[in-house]
Amino acid sequence: MIALNIPDKKDFTSKLFLQDTFDSFLVSQASFTTSITVSLDGSLHRDYFTDAEWEEMEQHDFARWPLLKPLCYQVVKGRRLPEHFKVVFVLSRSNTEKLLSETGLSISAEQVSGLFLNVRYDQGTLQCVTGVSLSFFTPDKSLDRAWDDMIRRYFRSKEIFWEEN
Repeated sequence: MIALNIPDKKDFTSKLFLQDTFDSFLVSQASFTTSITVSLDGSLHRDYFTDAEWEEMEQHDFARWPLLKPLCYQVVKGRRLPEHFKVVFVLSRSNTEKLLSETGLSISAEQVSGLFLNVRYDQGTLQCVTGVSLSFFTPDKSLDRAWDDMIRRYFRSKEIFWEEN
């Protein structure tokens, strides 16, 4: 787990809400506090989709960020900054498999409950915190380090600058 402080909030939020920077991620949950608090559960509901739509989806547990991004942007845009917001991103199963394959770790994607990136804005501070959830206990932190390194590389590639705690 790493915590990355984001000094350029305007650039980051532009990449978050207006650009495609995070469009490959899934969203497990999000919350936004302005004059009200809006909370979103990113879990998909099978009955809402046609069979064809459901079959086209790569993954069925959480919504992709492009689906929720316009709604989230509507909540936070305005003359005033939100008091708080949090978006919990999850790496897709195919990208999790790719990371495991590239690193040569002996963990299967089915054993990974989630690779998370928590984006949190609170009291003027914007921070991104990584997290790993496995379906079993292990003292080995190789996957945590690989995920942290991947996020650092990803941020560099997207020109997102950070200060590490």
